[in-house]
Amino acid sequence: MDNRTLILTIIAGYMLICLAIGVWAAKKTKSSADFFIAGKNSGILVIGFAAFSTVMSGFGFIGGPGLVYKFGTSSFWMCLAAVLGFMTTAVLLGKRFKVFATLFDILTLPDAVATRYKSESCRLTAGLVILLGVIAYLGTQILALGAVASTFFDIDFTLAAIIGMTVVIGYAVFGGIIAGLYTDVFQGAIMMFAGVILFWIALSTVGDGNFFAGPRNITEAFTAAGQRDTVGPWGVLGPMACLSFLFLFGLGGSGQPHTNTKLFMPKDFVTVKWSMALAVTAYLLCALLWIGVGFAMKYLVVVGAAEALPPGQEDNAAPIFLLNHTPAWLAGIVFSGLFAAIMSTADSFLNIGAGVFVRDFPQAILKRPVKNELTWARTATFLIAIASTAFALWAKNHGDLIAILGMFGWGLFAAAFVPMVAIGFNWKRATWQGAVAAALTGIVVNLGIDLASKYPREDPFYTIPNGVSVGAVALLASILALIVVSLATKPQELDSRVEAAVNF
Repeated sequence: MDNRTLILTIIAGYMLICLAIGVWAAKKTKSSADFFIAGKNSGILVIGFAAFSTVMSGFGFIGGPGLVYKFGTSSFWMCLAAVLGFMTTAVLLGKRFKVFATLFDILTLPDAVATRYKSESCRLTAGLVILLGVIAYLGTQILALGAVASTFFDIDFTLAAIIGMTVVIGYAVFGGIIAGLYTDVFQGAIMMFAGVILFWIALSTVGDGNFFAGPRNITEAFTAAGQRDTVGPWGVLGPMACLSFLFLFGLGGSGQPHTNTKLFMPKDFVTVKWSMALAVTAYLLCALLWIGVGFAMKYLVVVGAAEALPPGQEDNAAPIFLLNHTPAWLAGIVFSGLFAAIMSTADSFLNIGAGVFVRDFPQAILKRPVKNELTWARTATFLIAIASTAFALWAKNHGDLIAILGMFGWGLFAAAFVPMVAIGFNWKRATWQGAVAAALTGIVVNLGIDLASKYPREDPFYTIPNGVSVGAVALLASILALIVVSLATKPQELDSRVEAAVNF
């Protein structure tokens, strides 16, 4: 069996296991509560792996090495700050969300928002933000699927993306979040192994077989090539950009609905505590791949051992390194890890997006739930997958890097949900008007500055100086909007159970 066939066989086996989990989960999915939050009865291992794997995603495993290749240590301020994101989520929302899920009939994040603020306007706004962010984030995952599969299999990018999404649809449509959670356990284990082993191989490659010589060789090679900033504390982008990443990914982690929703699922408070600790540990191990492979590929280019990646194709850093510098059996496992990172996030976003269409929009607009929620949830999951694939192919033609598109989705969620949820569920003075104003401010600032920085293409209308992240500016603006509008509007009288949950 040749190397490529062996790799393909391992990947095919991985895909079949994911589909088998989906078939098993479909038999356990009897209600919309099962489909959206797994019956609120999940344990430490399941929640911990699900939380970290949905955050790591194709953004980290594919986009991360591409960012290191392009911007050097600047991207460290993203991946390491994301660890703070897990911590802020645990502190600000962990036990509080479990109380809300116990006291109320909550299946989605907009459910919780509507309950906290006694406002269907808040539910509708939260649903709109989720829908916009889901399309962007799913686009990130689909681009990553296409980048990996097209690079390895040497097939058309569009065909590669469609094949990957077909597998995701296969288990997400029928198995719902139960399928997602249990595939996350399997996928998370692969991702951790891939992160650690590939970090070792990457540094050993640049160290001429000596792992411990790798960092020294990288530093010396970049210094000799006049690229010392690449390995400096701020990287290529500089301190202002890096500090904006720290703000966006540290505090912004508590505003990510794909993580927040997992906090409705634990069976008890002990699970909440230890699942977040597990998520932090697993994420750190997986982030090693982000760091190691990105620097290894750039090092090989600097010393003339590999061809430079063309501008706009930095996302190919990880797939190319795997094909050229790892044994076939290991490449198969690590490629499966790459697919795992992508698919674990894709199924989570399909699930929360379906919840918006099936549960949140009908209740906010029609003032009643739809009948046969489970059937409609599966239908909505399928339609969102199709729409997101179309968006991803459009984004590919416009040259957006996977990680840049992922940053936009992260920033959109952070700007809307950090004020509305992370702050609002801890500050009783926050009003529904302030929450809506914050979310709308986040949307307008994010989309407005992002579009202004890209169009017209020859001479963009406006770009934030010093590489500061658009998402960080939008997050700051939305927090200010929440505070100002809440203090300017009449305080709300909270339901006694809501007040107890906020005070918990």
